[in-house]
Amino acid sequence: MPVLTPLIMYTVLSGFTAIFIYGVYRRLRIYFRGVTYFQTNELGSRVKRVLANVLAQRKVVRKHYPGLMHSLIYVGFLVLLIGTLLVFLDYDIWMTLFHEQILVGNFYLVYETSLDAFGLVAITGLVFAIFRRSVTKPSNLPSSKDDLFIFSILLVILFTGYIMEGIRLAVDNPPWAKWSFVGYRVALLLNASYGKQVASFYPALWWFHAVLAFTAVAAIPYTKLFHLVTSPLNALFADQRPIGQLSTPFNLREVLASGNFDVKMGAAAISEFSWQERLSFDSCTTCGRCSNVCPATAAGTPLSPMHLILKLRNVMLTEKETGTSLIGPIINQEELWACTTCRACVHECPVLIDHIDAIVDMRRHLVGEGKVDRPKRDLLNNLTNSTNPYGLPSNDRLNWTKNLDVKTVREQPEFEVLYWVGCSGSYDPRNQAVSRALVKILNAAKVRFSVLGNEEKCNCEVARRLGEEGRFQQAALELIEVFEKYNVKKVLTQCPHCFNTFKNEYPEFGASFQVIHHTQFIAELLESKRLILRRGAEQVATFHDPCYLGRYNSVFDAPRSILSSVGQVTIREMPRHGKDSFCCGAGGANFWYKVDQKRRTNLIRFEEAVETGSNTIVTACPFCTSMFEDAALSFESTNSTRVRDIAELVADLIDSSQFY
Repeated sequence: MPVLTPLIMYTVLSGFTAIFIYGVYRRLRIYFRGVTYFQTNELGSRVKRVLANVLAQRKVVRKHYPGLMHSLIYVGFLVLLIGTLLVFLDYDIWMTLFHEQILVGNFYLVYETSLDAFGLVAITGLVFAIFRRSVTKPSNLPSSKDDLFIFSILLVILFTGYIMEGIRLAVDNPPWAKWSFVGYRVALLLNASYGKQVASFYPALWWFHAVLAFTAVAAIPYTKLFHLVTSPLNALFADQRPIGQLSTPFNLREVLASGNFDVKMGAAAISEFSWQERLSFDSCTTCGRCSNVCPATAAGTPLSPMHLILKLRNVMLTEKETGTSLIGPIINQEELWACTTCRACVHECPVLIDHIDAIVDMRRHLVGEGKVDRPKRDLLNNLTNSTNPYGLPSNDRLNWTKNLDVKTVREQPEFEVLYWVGCSGSYDPRNQAVSRALVKILNAAKVRFSVLGNEEKCNCEVARRLGEEGRFQQAALELIEVFEKYNVKKVLTQCPHCFNTFKNEYPEFGASFQVIHHTQFIAELLESKRLILRRGAEQVATFHDPCYLGRYNSVFDAPRSILSSVGQVTIREMPRHGKDSFCCGAGGANFWYKVDQKRRTNLIRFEEAVETGSNTIVTACPFCTSMFEDAALSFESTNSTRVRDIAELVADLIDSSQFY
């Protein structure tokens, strides 16, 4: 290459660098518009999250084929990037300053072999990616010209790199040539075809390769490759609140104290989302994983988490933030109300987008503007007027305790645990049976417990998921006051939604009590031998992990340890279980209103359970129980699969001698 090549190269590179910097500035300006501070609390855990999800690709590798494909590309180009930086350091820095080189001797031989090997690794990954996008075309995985451009330019860069290496080896024929095992074979081929004339191709090829590489870098802020920037930023700045806690748009206590009721009620325009949400929208890589696991998408509703985020991103990048509502022209209401808040999309997303926050933000706007239909209004009215979503009299909360030894906190102010029955356990006839079973267990284990009785009222988890933040916070403040009044230290729940709300959301408003789910409590009673069970009959069972118990709160072992303790039970796991469990369809307030579905979510899950060959579907959530029993009624089969709460299985096997 001519002597002035470095000067010309850096001059050309400066132009591409300017294009890159402008593109980055243009995107960051959109995210951080109006931002006065950045979240830097718990910096250590934030950095750890970046290392786990960006550097180690923790979520990416969970899926075998796409995980392998992405890992090959990622690792291949990471090593090549390091190799390129070493060349820059060696020739442009170290040689200039110290007049000696780093890339010499055995280190250089290893360097050459490594770069040749990882170049092939990257090519393999790119070929897999092209095949997946253009041939197999998985559902919910959109392909675009953007993808073709990225894959093509990267492949050409790699191929021209090998050809350039082959020309150098063909001309110089160094003694270590075979260490560059790919370039060496290219050199043999070029020598056989062109001889020493091959050197004449080198300058043009070198510039073509360089300009192509500069183009790829400059294009990063204008293509999906920008996730190389946004993914680490999103992982670094994502909210540190507990997984089961929604964002809090305002503090009701502060609002009441100030008398200023002009508070933000959700988001309808891009500018009304937080800067971190705007950043996350632009992190989407259109991998389709969120939509592939979404129960609303599987049921044929209009909601696809990926497409919802892409629509928000596309509007955001037009930079036309006029404040015009997105809901209607861009996002239709059916998309928002179809979400079950099961969090499968968030769990799957490799770049940590929180789809649920965005959806609930838009729901809050609709509720704040009164743009909800009759069933949703009735639900909210029931919570306000009757303190339960059923709209039944609050004085009927204790009707399920007839002929049972159950004492209220007024009757028994000293207790080991406060048994929080919940609205479903109090009013729904099917789940009243679960409440009675749990009382039988507590009495058999001689657990001193009390209930709030008619002082218990809905904790309004359903209101918060629906988008009525004010009603939720009011219930939180009132109930925390009741718990403090009776010096409650430990709360036992049978509903995962109540469990999650008390455990992850109420502490933000001053709650300081311990919360335990009935599966955890029963498992402790069995392990400590406070509860002894007789041997049950043989049965084959499968356990359905409720979203708010499993994916939200990582309670997986307790229910399975219980099943292992109830006698001759063979446990057959469904293909989707644990953190990958498929939603029953009741969450996000969907239990309380009709969602138009082409195929019912609960039926999809019920069929999956039946296919395990189990005769009993075991769950630990009142809503899951109701959804599965509803599915069983319409299941076209002679199948006699039963649906049982895990407390009912345990109660059936209690030795009556424990009561004496």
